[in-house]
Amino acid sequence: MTHINPAYRTAPDMNENIRRNEMRLSAEPYAFPGMCRGGEYGWPGDFEGRALLAFLCHYQIGGRKIPALDQMMQTLPEHTNGYLFIGKIPDGKTVHEQQLSGHNWYLRAMVAHARAFGDPLSRKAAESTFAHLFLPALPFYDSYPLERTKKEGGVDGHISETQGGWLLSTDVGCAFMCVDGVARYYELTGDERAKKFLEKVIGVFLEADMVKRGFQTHTSLTCLRGTLCFYETTGEEKYLQAVIREFDRYLKYGMTLTYENFNWFGREDIWTEPCAVVDSLLLATRLYSLTGEDRYRVLARRIWFNGLQFCQRENGGAGTSKCVTKEQPVLSVNGYEATQCCTMRYAEGLLCAYKNRELLSWDPDAEIITEPDGRRYCDDRLIVRANGIERPIFSCNTYDKDEALSLRLEVLF
Repeated sequence: MTHINPAYRTAPDMNENIRRNEMRLSAEPYAFPGMCRGGEYGWPGDFEGRALLAFLCHYQIGGRKIPALDQMMQTLPEHTNGYLFIGKIPDGKTVHEQQLSGHNWYLRAMVAHARAFGDPLSRKAAESTFAHLFLPALPFYDSYPLERTKKEGGVDGHISETQGGWLLSTDVGCAFMCVDGVARYYELTGDERAKKFLEKVIGVFLEADMVKRGFQTHTSLTCLRGTLCFYETTGEEKYLQAVIREFDRYLKYGMTLTYENFNWFGREDIWTEPCAVVDSLLLATRLYSLTGEDRYRVLARRIWFNGLQFCQRENGGAGTSKCVTKEQPVLSVNGYEATQCCTMRYAEGLLCAYKNRELLSWDPDAEIITEPDGRRYCDDRLIVRANGIERPIFSCNTYDKDEALSLRLEVLF
């Protein structure tokens, strides 16, 4: 058995993860009014929605309000159009894929705010956003382009081409992100139009084949989370079975050996995205609760200890990593912080971890085990070699920026 120095058997500090992230979200670029990106931003509604949802997650954890939450909600009509969402009102001729995707987070934030505070404005915004942005897009899903003439994409997705009335993003498949928000909206309101929307859009997504089409893993997992919510609202077993089947495919084709993600299916030589890692944690914990299958318990723990611990930075934000595979076994920082998405989404991962903190407790005296593929674990934390020392994997949040960028952690097989 590998000897691990007792100094390296310290447990990750979830409270410190939470504290650092809350402090980060209380500063620029998340402070009001700088957080308001407006309709000219390439992802209308995305930044505002992710920020508001992150603020609400921390409110659920500690009961404290980040000031920008009330400031934004009190001035919501000033930062939205006449229908209380962000960007252009659909003309019935084209659909902006990134506007639909961005408003997933905006719709979720409005639903979460209405639930938390019984606020009639946030409920009205949710109802209007669904009726005037999402519902007009429904007929277009029958002809969602699955074959792309352009194969490209960077850390920030952008509109790359137009097909069949769709303004298409390099974040392939992001039109299906909204299943998550619409499912929460349906759960809140029981709006039958939302039920019909979800039945159609989920059906198109499942027929598309996310792996074959090279969908972005984040949008795929978010869609699956919405599908799981829809199952819990309707009780229709086919949706649970679809989530189990497609999540298994993600684990096979979309997950790195450190329980992070490949940003797109079929592209392993790129970077991870904590947004998607958060999605995978949410799916694993919920599937464990619904099915009782132990594999989901183990998976949730490994995603938290390995994928989500390493990606938090000293400033409380979250950043991307290099994808770890058998061919490329070294974990390192790819991008120090993704302020436009991952730092905010990390808050929902923290809320999930906080709610499941007993599940995610760690035993520092656990023996090291070796899995059939050769990876070694100390109570679900991977054993890595860093600076010549073998130890359980750790968080970047105890290292300053320069130190974090120089880290090289070899996953041992």
